[in-house]
Amino acid sequence: NSPISNDWDILAIQEPALNSVNNTRASAHWRVVYPTRKYTHGDKPRVVTLVNSKISTNMWRQIDFPSADVVVIQFSMSNGLCTVFNIYNDNNHDNTVEAMERFMDANKPE
Repeated sequence: NSPISNDWDILAIQEPALNSVNNTRASAHWRVVYPTRKYTHGDKPRVVTLVNSKISTNMWRQIDFPSADVVVIQFSMSNGLCTVFNIYNDNNHDNTVEAMERFMDANKPE
C-alpha cells in the first residue's frame, strides 16, 4: 500500500475530526488549509482541505471566504488559474449557498 499522497494532490474533507483547539491531524505529506474564519472569528471548521506538500506553496494561495463551511484555494497553472472550493452545505439553512452566490457575483471574471 502506497501513501495516499502518491495518488492525490488535494483532499477535500467535510466534518473533519478535530481536537480540543479545533485542529485536525495530517502527516507531513499534507498542508492543512482551514476556512479563514477559523483564524479571524474562531469558528469551528466543518471543512478542511489538504494540499499535497509536493505542490510548492508558490503555486497556490488561499482566498478569504466569509464562512467556516468553505475553503477556497486558487492554483496558478501554466494555462491559467484553477480555483477549488471545498464546501460543507448544511441542510438546515441556505447561508453557505447565499455566501457562495455573493462571492461568485463579486468575483466574476473580467
